[in-house]
Amino acid sequence: MMDEPSDRLINIFGALSQAVADRVRIAIGEAFSAGGETAAALIAIGHAPGMSIGQVRQVLRLSHAGAVRVVERLEDQKLVAKSQSTSDRRVAHVTLTALGQVERTKLLGLRNAAVAELLSKVSVEDRGALERAADSILSSLLCDPLGGVATCRLCDQARCLDCPVERHRPYRRQE
Repeated sequence: MMDEPSDRLINIFGALSQAVADRVRIAIGEAFSAGGETAAALIAIGHAPGMSIGQVRQVLRLSHAGAVRVVERLEDQKLVAKSQSTSDRRVAHVTLTALGQVERTKLLGLRNAAVAELLSKVSVEDRGALERAADSILSSLLCDPLGGVATCRLCDQARCLDCPVERHRPYRRQE
């Protein structure tokens, strides 16, 4: 049986999680003024092209109306295109436009730079241990089919070979 984590580890891990999230949010927010979860939606849609608006809602943990507004903001900026499902006229699928892909790449670069700056303060040896610990934690988080896309909504999947999340819960397109 594993020992319980110390109170100190729980506290500093929580603070670290918040600090990383804040740095990423600030870096992206300075370059992408659409607000709210719009940047996360853009990145997630690129991660799973063709997701439905309902799946965008689940991934971002928004109301249906909130997801519709986020997709409309992206569509107004010509970053995404909607297409109707061939099997259910009530379902719209969302994909990135060429402009959306360019913007997504830029946002991922900002996210990566913000995280890399934090990791640059950690020794190479400690980075290896941190990577193994993060892999273990991420592998244990999933509880639903879209959980992986939700967890990785700001991830740059091109940099994550053998993703601990995707190897457990791959995204499936909803028709």
